[in-house]
Amino acid sequence: MFKKLDLNEKEKKKLITLLSLGLVCLISLVLINFLQNRNNTNQQSVNTEVQDNEQLETKETESEREDLESRLTDILKEINGSGDVSVMITYDNSEEIEPAYNSNSTKETTSETDSSGGERTVETSSENKTMVTSDSSKPIVIKTKEAKIKGVIVVASGASNPQVKETLYEAVQTALQISGHQVQVYAK
Repeated sequence: MFKKLDLNEKEKKKLITLLSLGLVCLISLVLINFLQNRNNTNQQSVNTEVQDNEQLETKETESEREDLESRLTDILKEINGSGDVSVMITYDNSEEIEPAYNSNSTKETTSETDSSGGERTVETSSENKTMVTSDSSKPIVIKTKEAKIKGVIVVASGASNPQVKETLYEAVQTALQISGHQVQVYAK
């Protein structure tokens, strides 16, 4: 099937060099493919963690918002003459949480000059971000920015009295640290 090759020493070296080069290229391709798949898997797991944490944080945020409405309702009921009170708070945006990341970035610049005097500069950069988590796989939070209150509606049975209405109005402004145009008080 194969003929015996009669090669001189110089041709044998060329053949060995070509085979070695081909083997190195093949190994490089396999390693590149493996590393890309590994990075994609890591990115997918980070995305899954972020989505799970966002869902958990959304539930906690809704609970905190309901708790704020409940506490405000309870305190407004204590005001003399307010009677039965209901409160609704609307928000401009949701709570923003900034998790901690470990990031590695590399930047490589290569300059080449060809024989005819032309110059070429190639810049390559890459960045790898990994979310920092605690022992319980929860992300470590750097800072949390609370949701901004857009408006508050208070409905109270005693709000038909102008003094009670003004007291409720000022109490909401003070408790939530918001301006007057964001508060409306109505009588039941």
